[in-house]
Amino acid sequence: MFGKLFEKRKVIEADDPVFGRLSYDQDIWSHVPKKPAEGFMITVDASESGPTQLQRDFFQKTRSSLSNFERLARNFMRSRVEQGIDVSRLSVYSVEIGNDDKCRRESFVLEMSDQKAIIIHRVSFSGGKPVDYGFDD
Repeated sequence: MFGKLFEKRKVIEADDPVFGRLSYDQDIWSHVPKKPAEGFMITVDASESGPTQLQRDFFQKTRSSLSNFERLARNFMRSRVEQGIDVSRLSVYSVEIGNDDKCRRESFVLEMSDQKAIIIHRVSFSGGKPVDYGFDD
């Protein structure tokens, strides 16, 4: 029993044509850029077999409109963040792509942060519009 608790899990990695280099752990595929200048983190809620074509298509559509989603997120956060936080200084930290059902509803999470990344601001979108705000520190 204890052997399985401390057993190292096999790391699964894949090169995806849309998401890039991904690693898999507990139903989440993740892309973490080697350097901040190489982009942002991406997580995809998918089975061990990898992201679906629907998730790839949805991410490509989202990425092509990312500057618009950033603007919408900043506007949505302005009345919700603590006083003193300059949302204009925030940039994309990560994009979370949900399962196929969430992609059909055009639901995803955009995380934004400043260069220090002390606080990660999370804006949930549905139907292309921001619907919820939260943060992690």
